[in-house]
Amino acid sequence: MTVISLPSRSDFDAVFKSPDAKASNRDFLVLAKHREHTISHRIGFVTSKKKIRRAVDRNRFRRIIREYLRHQTVNRCADIVVIARHIPDRLWSTQYQTQLDQVFTKLFKNLQKPNGE
Repeated sequence: MTVISLPSRSDFDAVFKSPDAKASNRDFLVLAKHREHTISHRIGFVTSKKKIRRAVDRNRFRRIIREYLRHQTVNRCADIVVIARHIPDRLWSTQYQTQLDQVFTKLFKNLQKPNGE
């Protein structure tokens, strides 16, 4: 699946204002808003220096999540915003995939429900 960046501030605001689905864990929060008639996810990140200090860690955080979404097959595409709460303990470990599986499975399950209920 294709994953592209959210292009503008207004797209971020639309997701923040009324997300159709939410999922989180200790390290990050994910908000999603369903998009009609598209074949790709659009993703944006909120990763501040205060939450994840090193640029290397911020970039790895983004890269891992983008790559995870590329390998997903989902019927409904969405605008997704990932908000970092702090640096994940297992960011440099392969076990980080299990955390992503749990959060995004919950997110996509909530997104499949009618009206994101």
